[in-house]
Amino acid sequence: MKHLYPALPNTFFKKITFVLFLLACCAQHSFGQAAVGMITGKIRDKQTGDFLVGATIVIKGTSIGANTDIEGAFRVTNVPVGSHTLVISYLGFTNQEVPVTVQGPTILPDVQLETNNAALGEVLITGLRRSQLQSISQKREGLGIKEVITASESGRLPDINVAEATQRVSGVSIETNRGEGQFVSIRGIQPSLNNVTLNNTTLASTTDSRATALDLMPTEVISSIEIIKTTTPDMEGNAIGGTVNINTLSAFSKDKPFVTAALDGIYQPQQVDLSNFDKTKMPFRAAVTAGQRFGKKQNFGAVVSANFFRRDFSASMLDPDGWEWNKYFYPNEIELQIEDIERDRLGLSADFEFRPTDKNSIYFKTLYTHTNEIQKNSEFELTMQIGDALPLEQTPYTGRFARGSGELDQAYTDQKENLYSYTLGTRNRFGRLSTNVYGTFSRAFTSLNNFDATFENPKSTEPQLSLKYNTQPFFFEILPENPELASNPEIYKLRNLNFTDGIITENVYEVSADLTYDFKLGATPGYIKFGGRHRDRSKSVDQSRDAYDLSFGDVTAENPYSLTPFLLPTFEPTQGGASPFVHGIVNKFRDFARNPVNLQDPTRLVYDPVVSETESYTNDLKNSETVTAGYVMGVLNFENLAFIAGARVERTRTESNNAVVTLDDDAEELTVGNSRLVNTYTNFLPSVQLKFNVTEDFLMRASWTNTLGRPNYAELSGTTNLSFAETSDAGLYEGSLEIANPNLKPYISRNLDISLEHYFPKGGIIAVGGFYKNILNQIYTVENEYNDTLYAGKQYAELETVQVRNADAAKLYGIEFSYDQAFTFLPKALNGLGFSANFALIGSKVNLPNRPGEDLPLFRQAKNVYNLALYYQKKGFEFRAASSHRSAFLTEAASVSSYEDAIEAGIAVKEFDRYDAARTTYDLSGSYQFYKKRLKITAQLRNLTNEPEQGYQGNTSRYDRHDLTGRSFFLGASFNW
Repeated sequence: MKHLYPALPNTFFKKITFVLFLLACCAQHSFGQAAVGMITGKIRDKQTGDFLVGATIVIKGTSIGANTDIEGAFRVTNVPVGSHTLVISYLGFTNQEVPVTVQGPTILPDVQLETNNAALGEVLITGLRRSQLQSISQKREGLGIKEVITASESGRLPDINVAEATQRVSGVSIETNRGEGQFVSIRGIQPSLNNVTLNNTTLASTTDSRATALDLMPTEVISSIEIIKTTTPDMEGNAIGGTVNINTLSAFSKDKPFVTAALDGIYQPQQVDLSNFDKTKMPFRAAVTAGQRFGKKQNFGAVVSANFFRRDFSASMLDPDGWEWNKYFYPNEIELQIEDIERDRLGLSADFEFRPTDKNSIYFKTLYTHTNEIQKNSEFELTMQIGDALPLEQTPYTGRFARGSGELDQAYTDQKENLYSYTLGTRNRFGRLSTNVYGTFSRAFTSLNNFDATFENPKSTEPQLSLKYNTQPFFFEILPENPELASNPEIYKLRNLNFTDGIITENVYEVSADLTYDFKLGATPGYIKFGGRHRDRSKSVDQSRDAYDLSFGDVTAENPYSLTPFLLPTFEPTQGGASPFVHGIVNKFRDFARNPVNLQDPTRLVYDPVVSETESYTNDLKNSETVTAGYVMGVLNFENLAFIAGARVERTRTESNNAVVTLDDDAEELTVGNSRLVNTYTNFLPSVQLKFNVTEDFLMRASWTNTLGRPNYAELSGTTNLSFAETSDAGLYEGSLEIANPNLKPYISRNLDISLEHYFPKGGIIAVGGFYKNILNQIYTVENEYNDTLYAGKQYAELETVQVRNADAAKLYGIEFSYDQAFTFLPKALNGLGFSANFALIGSKVNLPNRPGEDLPLFRQAKNVYNLALYYQKKGFEFRAASSHRSAFLTEAASVSSYEDAIEAGIAVKEFDRYDAARTTYDLSGSYQFYKKRLKITAQLRNLTNEPEQGYQGNTSRYDRHDLTGRSFFLGASFNW
């Protein structure tokens, strides 16, 4: 296990440990006599004994009150000395009034609430129903607009990772990768502009951007997920869309020791039969979680969790690589891919806590996740558009090309992702002052080992591989006029071979302090909260490549390797009936390519040092970032109105180290330099939020907030890459230039939100809300072509440039709707039914530099998102049928300058835009609980309709990506004790 926990920075944690120890030791002696007029206690479910999260406690006849936290605990401060009555309420439970006499700090015995049988009949509040009630209760008691997803008492969600769990709430959609949720979009905002935290601390990212891949996070280690849409000043400002906060389990959330174990077998019908391609490992999912309080005073607590999830499945993919236009649209090529994917994920977590008194706590939280994904891909493609060739005999749907190219790409990718998080902190109460101080170290480490190779027919055989096409059916046809030649493996010669190794590393060091002081303004209770956070963050990408080709300099491989020894003899058609003419056995070729002897014969293959060195810099980056933040906010709780106002200031310092690569194509010479730039900016982020209880069950919320979004690392620290060659005129050049931009400004978003929420006494909700965002400093890639221009001492006849730049502001707006209700009013046999639904309608407007005068939507912003679920729960039986939908979103906006001929002919440039297509999935799940409610049998069917992951160009009939990953069947059992 040594490799799981890298050495932590000694100086950093010595300082934090000293501060935590000092605060904890002094806690019992400082301000000890100031805590007067306070009531503390815990609220339980009488039926299960579990603590209730989000219960409301109010002193009758006043606005003084509190809510229970994740451990069912509450603290009511500023209570006048004397006799009072506490009114305790929770959705789906009968209100309870408790008399109490306050002379100073008062500890109330645990209060047990009973199910409201008059309202709910015989429906037991367990499992799915219980988690939904908790989610609704926490949403109701929150200060801002947020959604909450809570685990059931068995500690499980009906989802396989955190990303998929989040899509069950309004305004949230996910981006999938090979059939599994990966990135989260909140209100149409791209994932890199949302904030992801673990127990309110910053997580490092395993990707090369700021986006956090949430498929790394298993659901078994969490107690709840919060999707916070309106941030308060005590929260991170880097949250244009919102914040996803993941809360892990605590031993103090339950009063007794607990152990949960679960095992699922998985049946994944293979999308394509790869029995001759690779061996399939048995897929399964297993998890165990245990927690206990111990010590004479039960003031030590520990929770440990371990889980493992393996999927081994195949995917079938079609990819035309874009559509061209000449009188009519036609695809450039067709790619038929088969892929074997083995995805293993291991998760470990541990939570330790010591509470010397009920006012003091020292905690240490750890998380480790490891994902290993191996992809073996064989991709056959037929290319029609070679050079400037145009279609012959063209009709609106058909045509032919006199020359054709056949390729077989073989690729093997082994990617390992590791995510670590360690947090050491202390929470204390000194009279009216509460403190929370912590230090966090988080590290993400991704390693990539890849080879890819291309077999292709030589140019001399291209006339023999003429092609015809038919685009009338959705799954269009591209067929060789000589199919026997296309099926002959001997014509496919090894053209190139690349070995790529890469490492992505991100380290995050964070120190935070929050202080809260309770007060009364006349008869109105409130508190002021202030604090700060300092974070050092560094991201680096280091990639190397060994490239082989058929020639370099004066050396040419005259006798290249053929595909014949690696041929996969037979293969069934992919989706749409398209049949590849050849495929290869990736493992067999990989073993061949790894043998150094096979790479040392220059008549077969030639090493290219220039391409190898160039590619070793092209995707590298090195960026460091320091953020120092401070905030102050105040909260006043009037009888029916909560008022929250404050401001946050964040100062950001970014240091970018950019490689500067210059390639002389004529001399095949490479020059490498470096550019270092420091950029500093400060953001002031004020906010005001209101929460108004119109009636006991009807709430209105309104907020004005300001957030920011920092540019992605590659946009700041990418390689500046210049490639040039001399024209026929001496001293005159043509070239291409990619330029990094370390001076990019951050996105700034000014946000308005309003929502109306009605809560049903029986435990349900109907809510509607609207939002508006004005997002400044949009970042886009700008392409320009300069003629007769001077750059870096050379005169260019033509110089093409690409750079990311800030552009005009964007507007984002939308409406969200939520409904959740159990139909307890139905006859006895049906009163276990319930229904939940949510949808969001989202619009946006932005002007892009390459599309002047035209309003376009934001990239990756879906116009509508909805989730529906019909569930039934009664006498230990649960069933849930769910559907999730996300509409299409823009991924690439075509440039006017790239399609001038088509535009002159009356074709709109939007016909060349690229989209991810709409996707609707259906899932079924069920369970039965028995043996003293400890044992549960579970079953689940994911992606019932085998919905594809699809993209298209301009029109849904012109697909440019169509991936099928199949259905998944889960059957398992869990046991609690």
